[in-house]
Amino acid sequence: MRRTSLLLRRSALAAEAGLFLTLASVATRLLPSSSATRLLGRVASASSGGARPAGDEALLVGRAVNRVTRLLPWHPTCLPQAIATRAMLRRRRIDCISHLGVVETDPFRAHAWVTVNGSVVQGRLSRDPSELARFT
Repeated sequence: MRRTSLLLRRSALAAEAGLFLTLASVATRLLPSSSATRLLGRVASASSGGARPAGDEALLVGRAVNRVTRLLPWHPTCLPQAIATRAMLRRRRIDCISHLGVVETDPFRAHAWVTVNGSVVQGRLSRDPSELARFT
């Protein structure tokens, strides 16, 4: 019984992630970049708080977005993934911060990721990007 309940919950989360990834992918392709960036939230000031555990629900959302991203035929980039993650977390009233940064300068490569309580829940990289902006 418990296993069935967990499977149903994960399936619903995966379906929600697929919907939000699709919407975010369409938005990032059709909207001007300034409008698409606004989907990450309002620009926030830099904060120097330490990382605390993100919470189980936030981690489940991040994992669902990562898992579904690998299954979609168009493989959404980090920006639609961050937009979808933020939307799903906000639906659950979980405070999060969306980040934009630079990973490499030659060739230029940017990255978007989402944190909850200072812990990355979506968009983890093996090395830290230089943060350019954060959004609440």
